[in-house]
Amino acid sequence: MTDAPALHPFLKRLATELLAKAERSTGTAPVRLKLGRREAPELHGQTDAEQVQRWVMVLEDWCRTDWVALVLAPPREFAGFADRNPTLELRNFDALATWAGYIPKALRWQRQWLDHMSARWSMSASIAPSEPRILLDYLARNPLAALEGLSMDEATHSLEALLALCASGAELPLREASARVFQGRSKVLDNREELLRLLGAAAGQFQDSPIQLLVDIPDAFEEAIFVENLVTFERMADARRPAWRDSLLIYAAGFKGSARRLRSRHGCRLYVRASTVSEVRLSPAVEEAGLQAVEGWLFGAHELPVRFFGDLDFSGMRILSSLREVFAGAQAWAPGYGPLVDALERGGGHAPGLAAKELQTDPGQTGCAYADQMLLPPTRRLGRFIDQEALDLDRLS
Repeated sequence: MTDAPALHPFLKRLATELLAKAERSTGTAPVRLKLGRREAPELHGQTDAEQVQRWVMVLEDWCRTDWVALVLAPPREFAGFADRNPTLELRNFDALATWAGYIPKALRWQRQWLDHMSARWSMSASIAPSEPRILLDYLARNPLAALEGLSMDEATHSLEALLALCASGAELPLREASARVFQGRSKVLDNREELLRLLGAAAGQFQDSPIQLLVDIPDAFEEAIFVENLVTFERMADARRPAWRDSLLIYAAGFKGSARRLRSRHGCRLYVRASTVSEVRLSPAVEEAGLQAVEGWLFGAHELPVRFFGDLDFSGMRILSSLREVFAGAQAWAPGYGPLVDALERGGGHAPGLAAKELQTDPGQTGCAYADQMLLPPTRRLGRFIDQEALDLDRLS
C-alpha cells in the first residue's frame, strides 16, 4: 500500500459516488462504479491523448492505496482507455471514507442532530445541560440510533425531557423513564448509565427491573443449585432425587441470575414454586420458615454452597463464570454435568451450527476447577455441545 494521494476534486467525486453506491447495495458482490461519461467526463471526448493519460495516472496512483481497484476490459487494437469500460471496484470502505471525508449515512443524521443541539443550547443556556460539550462528545462516540427516525426538534425535545426528568429527582424504573420521554419506547436507555450521569441523574434514580427468582424450597437445604433452563428446573422440582433432595433449586433465566443486584432486596424478588401434589404441600408456617431461610442466605450473611447446572456449551460456561462474580465459590454441578460429558464422549450432542450456537465464544477459564478441567476440554476437543434437557434425571441416584 502506498501513501494516500492528494484529495483531488476528481477523486473525491468518484469516491463519494462509489461509497454512496456501497451504502445502497444489499448484495454480496463487490461494489463497482462504471466510469462513464456522467461519472467521469474527464476521460471521455478528449482530443488530447496526453490529457487523458494524466487522468489515468491519477487513477492508477489512487489504486495503489488498495482502497479501490481499477477494472478494465481486455485491450483491443486502436481502443483507447475509455473504450475498455473502466470501472472502479471498492476494496476498503472505511479507509476510503476517512480519506475522502465521507460521513456514512448511519452517522449523517447524528452529526446534524449534534450540530442542531449545539446551536440551540448556545443560544439558550437555560435549557442546556450543565456540561453541553461533554454531553455532545459522548453522543458523538455513542450515537442514540433509536432517535434517527425523528425530526431534529423531536429528538432534541426527547433528550431535553429526559434532562428535566433527571433534574426532578423522580425515582422510576429505568424502562418506565425511557417510555415517558422516548415516544413510549422502553428500551432506549438500556446500558446508558453514562448518559444519565451526564444529564444529572442521581445514583440509583432509575432502577433496572428486579430480577425474578423462582425457587423450589425443600424441608431443609444444604446447597443452592441455579438451573439454567425452566424445563429442567421443573423436572428437578417435581422429582426430587437423592442427588438434589436437600438442594434449594433456583431458576433465574440464564445470565440474569448472575447480576449483582440479585443479592439485594431492592433488586430481586423471590417467587416460591407451589408443589403440584396436594398431599405434600407444606403448611404456611413451614413455607414461611423456608422463605426466611432463603432470604437469610441470599440477602443476609448466611453462607451456602452454590452450584450451577446448565447446557454443556460455551454459553452455559459463561453463565457459570458470571455467577462466580456474585457467589465467589460457585461450582458446576457435577451430578448433572458428569452424564452430559459421558454422552459427548460416546458421540452424543450436536455440532454448534445445528443449534444456532456457532457464534458462542469460548469463555477461557471460568475459575471453577471442575468446569475448567473436566467440562470445557471435551467440548473443545470434540467440537460438540449438549443441552441439559438431554439428561435423563430418572437415572440419577
